[in-house]
Amino acid sequence: MSFSIPKVSYKSMLKEGTRNYQGLEEAVYRNIEACKRIADITRSSFGPNGMRKIVVNHLQKLFVTKDASTILKELEVEHPAAKIVVMAAQMTEHEVGDGTNFVIQFIASLMSGAGELLNYGVAPCVIIDGY
Repeated sequence: MSFSIPKVSYKSMLKEGTRNYQGLEEAVYRNIEACKRIADITRSSFGPNGMRKIVVNHLQKLFVTKDASTILKELEVEHPAAKIVVMAAQMTEHEVGDGTNFVIQFIASLMSGAGELLNYGVAPCVIIDGY
């Protein structure tokens, strides 16, 4: 007498609406895009001629600011790579007191360069060693 154990998919263990990405094409490029989108949000408020943004939070409270840390605090970031960018900016503000927008733009430019190198076929470990 033999028993068969049914295969349980990992998808049944995840929350509804969760997406799974595998490989270089899906996962890495999506991480790069998420980091670049965070930078796109704060790019117009960067520098001495940066513009102010109107931010509406989940409580419908209005903020008019050009401070990147305030903008990031009011965003509801869900993507794991984008959360790391936000945490890096928050740590910069905590340690240095300023430069959050620079950190975000710098990370986005590094990620953009890494994406181009990946498109050329450079191995991810070589890119990591280069950075």
